[in-house]
Amino acid sequence: MRSRGFTLVEMMVVLLIAGIVLAAGVPALQDFAAEQQLISAGNAFFHSASLTRSEAIRRGRPASMSPNDGHDWSSGWKIEAGERLVMMQSPLPPGISVSYRAGGELVGYRANGTPLKSSSWYFSSHGKTRAVVINFLGRVRVCNPVSDKSCARGEED
Repeated sequence: MRSRGFTLVEMMVVLLIAGIVLAAGVPALQDFAAEQQLISAGNAFFHSASLTRSEAIRRGRPASMSPNDGHDWSSGWKIEAGERLVMMQSPLPPGISVSYRAGGELVGYRANGTPLKSSSWYFSSHGKTRAVVINFLGRVRVCNPVSDKSCARGEED
């Protein structure tokens, strides 16, 4: 009578194969997670800038978005319309840095929805970058500087 089950050699072979597959897959999964965090940070900034513009138009008064700590966008940001706090964004995940072109210290909109200044913000992590661009009309867009050459040059269309 033969017993049912696995031999020790069979079990070791299965564990060896599983270990090889995991060793190959974990770095790719980490890169994927880091890229998704970067995309999420850029999208959060995009939606917040759009909300700032909407609040300015809706309230008929200027609205602004500024870093929580006054100078570093990775610390999060807040949206204010007049003296009213509209929204606060929590800090970005560790490892994501934000740089900007001239005029990027503040996102501000007039009551008619036009920006105080057009600029670009660059979110970077692990050698990858996403950009958020506000043009002179107030249009906000998210782009990838690697695949969109106008984004890489920082052109505000």
